[in-house]
Amino acid sequence: MKIISTGRTLVSGSRDEQFQIGAPNISPPQFVTLQGGANNFINNCNGHNALIKVGDGDNVIINSDSAVNATVICSTGDDSIVNSTGAKNSSIVTGNGSDTVDIWSADATIKFGNGSNLVRICADTKLSLDVSTSDSYELKYFNGAKADVTRINGGTYTLRGSADENIFDYAGGNMIIESYGGEDLIRIRQPFGTAKVSGDDVIIPVDGSIVVKNARAHTLNINGHKTIVGSYASGSTPQQVIKKFMAALDRTKLRGISAVDEAVRKSSKFSEADEVIACMINDCKRLRNADKFLRDCCNIILDNADTGAITGWDAGNSIVKTNESIVDERGALKIFRGQSFIVNGLKVNVPSNPRGVQQNIINGLYTWWVKNALDLIEESYGVAYRFDAPGASVREINVEFINDDTSALATVNHRYNTSNGRANALTLRINMKYYNELNSHDVNGSTAYNRGNIRASFLDRTLAHEFTHAVMAANIDFFSDLPAWLKEGTAELTHGISDERRNDLETLAGDPNKLYNALKSHTADAAQIHVKNVLAPVYAAGFMLLHYFAKKVANMR
Repeated sequence: MKIISTGRTLVSGSRDEQFQIGAPNISPPQFVTLQGGANNFINNCNGHNALIKVGDGDNVIINSDSAVNATVICSTGDDSIVNSTGAKNSSIVTGNGSDTVDIWSADATIKFGNGSNLVRICADTKLSLDVSTSDSYELKYFNGAKADVTRINGGTYTLRGSADENIFDYAGGNMIIESYGGEDLIRIRQPFGTAKVSGDDVIIPVDGSIVVKNARAHTLNINGHKTIVGSYASGSTPQQVIKKFMAALDRTKLRGISAVDEAVRKSSKFSEADEVIACMINDCKRLRNADKFLRDCCNIILDNADTGAITGWDAGNSIVKTNESIVDERGALKIFRGQSFIVNGLKVNVPSNPRGVQQNIINGLYTWWVKNALDLIEESYGVAYRFDAPGASVREINVEFINDDTSALATVNHRYNTSNGRANALTLRINMKYYNELNSHDVNGSTAYNRGNIRASFLDRTLAHEFTHAVMAANIDFFSDLPAWLKEGTAELTHGISDERRNDLETLAGDPNKLYNALKSHTADAAQIHVKNVLAPVYAAGFMLLHYFAKKVANMR
């Protein structure tokens, strides 16, 4: 590492060198000019008015916390430039490569050269962008960062939101917004026309245009005013499609895949489930891009705060359902000392003499988790999916605590009459292997368990998943004969898994063969279906298929 401690010009014609302008324990050097070679690492620690020029190759340049008025000029390589938190008044010229700029500082000026460039906005900042010679560029937000962007000259640019609340400032030209979430704000500081729908996108006319991807029939916040633009072609939202499907499934006299096929026909123009699967696989092959397939075909957006629950924003509803809000706990915790209680028509029997964490879980079941899970399931799939519905064959469930060395966080087992397929007993087993470390002060039921490739979910979400199985078993004859992708897909659809199973979703969406292998069996149990590099293939694939079916049918004319 060569340290430059005085104001001077240094020319390096060599490659793969490391330079540092200034150091934490010395006075900031003034007016340093560094002309670096190729593939160099340059750290502007605390230089004032430094001029850094790099040659061809892939260079890394960092303006650290005390760098002031730095000018960075790149050449033709694919360079990485980082403005750290305290860097002030930086001016960056990216050159002709495909460069990446990370902005953690309060303000910066960037002039793009030719090539595809990416600016990652990691903190609230004020940016001035000269995009006159850029081939293309993208602004991507992280950590809920907000940016006040002033653009010089024209061009088309993309803003990609983070999982947190974002402010998308229109700064002239043609702006494309991806990963818009229901809590985001579009700020337009000039007159604009009436928003219109184009396919699944919303277009807002300004002096150029603003395109909000996959926002049709969603609630947009424009300058603090919320509006819904467009409607679904079929007249049904994706959630309404799923409700029609589930209502038909509840009424059918058929069993297994035949019951599913009938429900598909009664809720869509598809003839059977295999036709939906074939259509989905073809779209996956056609796009060959996991993120685009999930967004455009399934309404699954991995970068916003919505979990992908069927009641949430991504499915066309007005409210963002986050990992903490999907099961809505309100009111103070109540202590339960009895043997059973009744909620929404369901009698819940709990073990005698529970101790410690088990008692905490029973208190949570009694206060919030059973009722809120059942309310969410009814909200998701309709009034047929209640324990006090006329067709429910069982209205009682036994709670057991186990300590089982498996990956199952909890399970619902049902016993049924083999002649008519009607459930007559239900058992909820909670695996204390994962919930012995439960946080008794968290209404969501978080746990400290995080080992290997398993991080235990909030217990309230786990229970919403398991009670979906219980409610369906009580109301659908021969529930056990349904395909595993449907049983697990609906349970995941209740609370959403866009945040929890991101890797599985991306892997399946990026490989149509793996996606097909996860869905092709209509008779195998979930534990019997294995796909390489996918932890829970049936769960993720079923979730994707139901989302795909809902959006496809909603868009049909």
